[in-house]
Amino acid sequence: MPVLVGAPRTRVLKLLSLVIGLAALLVLVLDLIVASPGRHEAWNAGGLMVVAGVAYWLVSTGRAQYVAHLIVFGTLVIAVNSVLTYGSVRTAVGFLFVAAVAGAGTFLGRTALILTVAASVGALGVLTLAEVNGWLSATPYFEVGLRVWITHSATLVVVAVMAYYSRRQLRDSFLRQSEELELRKKTEQERDRSLERFARIFHTSPSPMVAQSARSGMILDVNPAFERCYGYTRAQALGRQDDFLWADAEARKTYMAYLFAARRAEQYPVRGLRADGSTFDALISSEMGDDPEDKLIMTTISDVSAQNEVMERLRRSEERFAKAFNFSPLNMTITRLADGSFVEVNRAEDRAQGLAPEELKGKTSIEIGAWLTSRDREAFVAQLMRDGRVDGYETRMRHKDGHLVDTRLWAELVEFDGEPCILSCTVNISDEKQREALLLSVARGVAAETGEAFFGALTRHLCEAIGADMVVIGECRADGRVRTLAIRQNGQSLPNFSFPTENTPCGQTLLQQDMLICASDLPRHYPLATSLIESGCQAYLGKALRDADGTPIGVIFSLWREPIQLRPDTQALVSIFASRATGELVRLRHDREIQRLNETLELRVRERTADLQKLNAELDSFAYSVSHDLKSPLRAIDGFTRLLDEEVGPRLSADERQLLDRVLSSSRRMGALIDDLLALARVSQGVLERQMVDLSAMASGILAQERLRQPDREIELQIAPGLQAHCDPHLARIVLENLFANALKYSRTRPVARIEWGSLPPVGAEPALFYVRDNGVGFDMAYADKLFKPFQRLHMPSEFEGTGIGLATVRRIIERHGGQITGEGRPGEGARFCFSFGASATPPAALRSSPLEGGAP
Repeated sequence: MPVLVGAPRTRVLKLLSLVIGLAALLVLVLDLIVASPGRHEAWNAGGLMVVAGVAYWLVSTGRAQYVAHLIVFGTLVIAVNSVLTYGSVRTAVGFLFVAAVAGAGTFLGRTALILTVAASVGALGVLTLAEVNGWLSATPYFEVGLRVWITHSATLVVVAVMAYYSRRQLRDSFLRQSEELELRKKTEQERDRSLERFARIFHTSPSPMVAQSARSGMILDVNPAFERCYGYTRAQALGRQDDFLWADAEARKTYMAYLFAARRAEQYPVRGLRADGSTFDALISSEMGDDPEDKLIMTTISDVSAQNEVMERLRRSEERFAKAFNFSPLNMTITRLADGSFVEVNRAEDRAQGLAPEELKGKTSIEIGAWLTSRDREAFVAQLMRDGRVDGYETRMRHKDGHLVDTRLWAELVEFDGEPCILSCTVNISDEKQREALLLSVARGVAAETGEAFFGALTRHLCEAIGADMVVIGECRADGRVRTLAIRQNGQSLPNFSFPTENTPCGQTLLQQDMLICASDLPRHYPLATSLIESGCQAYLGKALRDADGTPIGVIFSLWREPIQLRPDTQALVSIFASRATGELVRLRHDREIQRLNETLELRVRERTADLQKLNAELDSFAYSVSHDLKSPLRAIDGFTRLLDEEVGPRLSADERQLLDRVLSSSRRMGALIDDLLALARVSQGVLERQMVDLSAMASGILAQERLRQPDREIELQIAPGLQAHCDPHLARIVLENLFANALKYSRTRPVARIEWGSLPPVGAEPALFYVRDNGVGFDMAYADKLFKPFQRLHMPSEFEGTGIGLATVRRIIERHGGQITGEGRPGEGARFCFSFGASATPPAALRSSPLEGGAP
């Protein structure tokens, strides 16, 4: 039976006190009224009332700690006294022992229950022994009545109350235990889920993690990231101390002492040691928890080697930037993007505004005059924001003395202490602008001049630009002397002359690539240059003028009567003027050469033309004579061979017949070749007799004759009517006969031969082109250069007969007329030949636009 505790115990004790008190009162009243003489229980009932009253008072006043003890002890005493009063243990007072034991079991602990049971058993034993031996003075009383019923009922009620509340307490205790068990299950499930989540986090964490025993330092578990970082497998690490992971043993001792003292460490910098012996920078964080009994250490390692390397590179970069910024010879500043106030200024001299760094800090760029107006800065910032950087931005600033300065800016957006700023570099370009203005003035001054007038203008501008007393431009001559092209002295132009260069600064200038400078004591350096000494000049600056292959062709030099200190831009100006003078001198020499060639060209052309005409006449005469002289022996060979064939032909064997036929064939081919050579020679001789010729009518007649010679062929003709040309009719017929013969010959493999005659529209003032087109075998354009050469053929003799003279003859006729001829074609797609008879070839426009006529007649 569970022991009642807390508020239910107090309520039960209070109720029992009240029930016991009321039962004792009722028994007392009945005992006084109806009890037999000599058998009063008033003392027992009164004592029980006193015990109940004291218990009720203690419970009501909140001092219920020993109330149960009082009730149990009082009940036992009253039970013993009742046995003594009634003289037997067999009376109803036995219920009181039961009630005492039930109360002890309900309200007291195990020890009190044992003592109560022992006391009850012992008391009953003693009393039973006394009753058996007659030691009890009272006579046993077994009378049953209302008092006994009341005593039994009260005892039962008390026991029932205790049993009810004990059962209720048992039920509540069971419910509480069930709830606690359920809560424990949930807690354990949550713990399991937490452990699972922890394990998942532990094994999937990208950072190396180690679980160790705090007592022994032994590694209990590592995650895969640890294996990747350190190079040890899990099996190699488990069960070992962690000292093999530290590059410095003393650092480990220090860290462990700090960890055990603080029980946690965060982002502690250490050096780790990998399996391959390499070390790395790491930040480790360990946790032991606040419970001193917690003996597990969880450690997370972060490899920060790459981060440290980046930070170190960043530090070095910032250091280099600071050095480059502060020690740059150019004026550099950092200003805020928002308002243009100066944040940093380097130590370089401010050549644009003349301000010291301390005069700039704390002020804005508009306040110091870096921008003349806020609108100028807004335009600059807009371009900077659009492009991210600005290169060579030209503007004007105000110097601290008030004058305006031309400047050029380079700027880039940077971030300085988390704020957008502008890193800028400023260069004073006032001198450059002045030089540009000077050069522009010079260019405008000499733009309209050429030849020797150009050199005069150039010397004038150079004198003004460098402040020289004399400027001379000279040209080298073949005899080693220099002839001046222009001389400027004291604002006046002097006559040109020539002078030797030996032992003079001009001679040395021509020998070296660089500029020759003698800033003072010119007579001492060149004592043999008498002309210079007589002129009183003390300073010299000269540069050689060289052509494309480096040969000196002239010189430009300046002289001063006083020693000079050259400005930084003087040499640059002289180099620019020298380059311009070189270009003009080269052009002047080319003009002279062209003029000389033009003067002799016409004479050389006439002489060459006469020589060519004489050679062509002699060649034509030779070719005609040779061809004519070859005809007689060839006729004899052919005649005697034919006679031999008639006499002995029937008696010849097959081989002899073949040899004889080959002789006849060769003689015929030789005759045709001689005829063609004679024709080629004839077209180059005689006088052209130009007249208007109807080429279309001539083409129709030639093609009609060809159709008669080849009646079995199917030929389709397309002839444009009315095409005329101003040409020699005899030679024109030869041209057309050769072109049409070739068209028919090379198209004979086609089922239907298509021959077209027409003209192309003239282009501008060019003469109209006539053309002959066929659908024959064509030719490869890669060999087109052989078309019009004598004895050159593009097809084998076994395929198409011919001597290779026809197109050469056509070309000779066309060239005699001052025209041109071209051929074009593709293998298997035919060919087209276009030609003209020179500028006099004027096919009537009306006839050219007429529709074509053609078809087989």
